[in-house]
Amino acid sequence: MPYTFIDNIENNYYQIIFKKHIHMAYISGKKLISIYSLNDESINSDIEKFHFDSFGKYGDIIIINGDTPIDKYIKQAEVLIKSNKKSIFIINKINSCSKENIIKLRDFVQKLKSDDNIKFILPFTDDTVRRGMINILLSDEFFNICIPHPDYSNDIQSNKNQPENDDSLIKSILRSEEDIEKLKTYHSSLYLAISYINKNYSDDITLEEVAKASYVSPSHLSYLFRKKLNTKFKKVLFILRLNKAKEIIMNNPRMTLTNIAIQVGFYDLSHFGKVYRKYEGVNVSEIRNNIIYNLL
Repeated sequence: MPYTFIDNIENNYYQIIFKKHIHMAYISGKKLISIYSLNDESINSDIEKFHFDSFGKYGDIIIINGDTPIDKYIKQAEVLIKSNKKSIFIINKINSCSKENIIKLRDFVQKLKSDDNIKFILPFTDDTVRRGMINILLSDEFFNICIPHPDYSNDIQSNKNQPENDDSLIKSILRSEEDIEKLKTYHSSLYLAISYINKNYSDDITLEEVAKASYVSPSHLSYLFRKKLNTKFKKVLFILRLNKAKEIIMNNPRMTLTNIAIQVGFYDLSHFGKVYRKYEGVNVSEIRNNIIYNLL
């Protein structure tokens, strides 16, 4: 999945940053382009300005309203393909577009040949994320451009210079699946990496496996963990394992600690105990015993 992430949304955003990344998307082989931003009206205006400034270099613009049946535009695209005319379809107000329409569009694009001069742009915002369409828009068929959510980005940026042994930022990000979901609006590769770890925490997974699942090299993923979240792959894996262990202890405090350790991916009780004490500051047996005591 080609992906580009815009870090700086301050000065010269349009001239230097937006134009560069959308140009990269256009010269890629991808027929579908998704652009995340906080404000869909603003990003739609920038896309239209880009085409106006380009004087038809990338093709004619065709505006689609999200609530319009997609079949109409698929038929229009088929006509344009036969004429070999470059065209860019921009789907405005994608939040009004049904999942079925987006999937239908994706299926249509999958059948196109590399020399078909048609592209579709789908700008989306938090509303689209909340509707559960993010996994479609971040699929392999799309070239993704992400203009990060300022509030969430600022929260992370303000904490990234914390001491190396301060785990408060990464713990807050890994607190729940809902918190992990927020990473979608911050950095796609980090979201994909942490989501993969969260689904496979009990396995003996490697940095190489996680990097492959997040479409970056292992060295770049390590850089992203360190630079963006002030953390490391192993720390993310251990914290997610501990979160699951705490959940098991709360729901079934009489399960043996050895069984819990093995269930969440630690190779023995000793290793589980050391990691728990390192990241939680207490012995896991104390926590389990307190829960049992309170149940009596």
